[in-house]
Amino acid sequence: MTVPLPPFISFKPSAEKADDKLSPPAIIVIQEWWGVNEQIKLHAQTLADLTGAETVIPDLYKGKLGLDAEEASHLMDNLDFKNAVEEITVLCTKELRKDDPDRKIGAIGFCMGGSLALATAALIDKPLAAVAPFYGIPPEALCDCGVIVGKTPIQGHFGDLDHFKGFTDKPSVDALEATLKGASGDKPFEIFRYEKEGHAFMNYDEFSMTQVKKLGFPGAFAKEDRDLAWSRVSEFFKKYLY
Repeated sequence: MTVPLPPFISFKPSAEKADDKLSPPAIIVIQEWWGVNEQIKLHAQTLADLTGAETVIPDLYKGKLGLDAEEASHLMDNLDFKNAVEEITVLCTKELRKDDPDRKIGAIGFCMGGSLALATAALIDKPLAAVAPFYGIPPEALCDCGVIVGKTPIQGHFGDLDHFKGFTDKPSVDALEATLKGASGDKPFEIFRYEKEGHAFMNYDEFSMTQVKKLGFPGAFAKEDRDLAWSRVSEFFKKYLY
């Protein structure tokens, strides 16, 4: 069965920061379990402004949004992760490279999206130029993250206070780092850990912070940590996309 092109939203750099390049690189920005909400759109615009790339959000929920944790959990549980990776792959091949087959494409994702960013880097045939997961690690049943070291540079970002066991808590991040270190390949990888932060520490809009309080997420949610992470990841993408 042919996998269709998913709906998507694209963001250009702000006019005063726009580049003159005819075919700028693209960065796929993959949603959290909430869906394509205002926070992920803010992330996409920020990254476009910082890197000069076109940023593109595939809508994996096809317009649906989780307005609370119960709804978001239901949407994520019903998402076919393998099919989602295939849709992201179609976005790369059929849309983002339709005019330039050699266009450089990176991927970034947050929470569920971080998991899917790594899975896409592992499973896609034509390697991504760079991948940056934020507090998201795919299950071994979906992919072997070790293969990415032979294909694509990685920069990961995780909070030491993250409490999601088996997904993004400290032992899970340790296991990911061990997998990458033990893999064969020459692509660089780096895992940044934020001592005072927990899950979803890049979020800051009103909806996100309301949910953080309701769910009791630990962490400082400090602007200086967000700024540091944006600085690191934007330099990473500029290094490997240009």
